[in-house]
Amino acid sequence: MKVTRQNLIELCDSFLENKIDKTAIQNFAWTAISDDDFEWDEDEIISDTIFEWDNEDINFEINKTNISLWKKRLLTEKDDLLIHNNWNVHIEAQKEICDKSNSTWKPINKKLNIGVSTNLEKDPINGLRHPAEKGTTGWFIWTGEYSEADDFFQPICAEDLLQKRPEIIKYLGLDVGFRFLSDSKGYEDIWYDEKLKNI
Repeated sequence: MKVTRQNLIELCDSFLENKIDKTAIQNFAWTAISDDDFEWDEDEIISDTIFEWDNEDINFEINKTNISLWKKRLLTEKDDLLIHNNWNVHIEAQKEICDKSNSTWKPINKKLNIGVSTNLEKDPINGLRHPAEKGTTGWFIWTGEYSEADDFFQPICAEDLLQKRPEIIKYLGLDVGFRFLSDSKGYEDIWYDEKLKNI
């Protein structure tokens, strides 16, 4: 069987439509690698995709976010998988943001919690950093209208933002007392608010 990008795109679609599970993706990849009847042209994107699907322990988890990103790469050759899966690729951007904002770079522990609103997919996105309490980073992030309701912010592991909104990670090195506001059209404002240090 000759494997094409279209074959892999169809597998992505089947997974996204809940017609197959990740075991089917892994089995396809294993068969393609181990069976001499499978071949593909010297297409690096096909090769990379098959080898990444074959071992999610050392590559990327097979989930809907990542399958969408694999599909995007197969269609456009634009690869955003690292941005959505690797915290360290955002460190330089954090340092640059801090430098231009006159902030000390204060990286967070990605295993600790951030308070986020439930509607994180909206624009614009707001963030502010209080002093950290036990088990938290001190960051609170929301989109849409702010609310004082007790359940407005829900705790999530900072690392989970990689999959949800990776473009936020570059702000999370800002020091206590900083705020940011940004949107998907390129607007960005970062400022220091002394009052945040006293809350």
